[in-house]
Amino acid sequence: LLSRLAAQQLDAILISTSDSFIDDQLYENLPLFKDDIYLAVPADSALVTEGTVDLRDFRQQKFVSLAEGFATYHGFQEAFQIAGFEPDIVTQVNDIFSMLSLVQAGVGCTLIPGRMKGVYADTVKLLPLAEPYQMRQTIALVFARSRERDPNLLALAAESRMYARSHPQKNG
Repeated sequence: LLSRLAAQQLDAILISTSDSFIDDQLYENLPLFKDDIYLAVPADSALVTEGTVDLRDFRQQKFVSLAEGFATYHGFQEAFQIAGFEPDIVTQVNDIFSMLSLVQAGVGCTLIPGRMKGVYADTVKLLPLAEPYQMRQTIALVFARSRERDPNLLALAAESRMYARSHPQKNG
């Protein structure tokens, strides 16, 4: 998305800025909220437990993930590196909804931002990660500074600031 923004194919983007380099000289970066990452499993799975989960206990499980290039993919790789094993990834997809549908269908588990909690609330359970694996994404509005006086972007920035103020500690 950043490359499309740089090429002026997009006016503004909402992205995780946690693992992205945003050049403050070129882009306005307005943080909206922080979002925790969870382990997603089918709601009717025997894997559903109370409390936090240790990824090492999921060594024998199948996983689905986003394709490389997504912020959640980077965090996914990092979490399993900390856990000390390479997850058995049965498939990679290009959108979070397909990934959640695969979890719902029992194809595999995944790591997912908490903001998706309500999307499949009855069929996918989000389990909090144990301390060594906990991750948090910062979601922000990003647009070119050269367009900061564009009336539409000014309105979008104003709404984004109001949203951020009204949700000061919104977590997944």
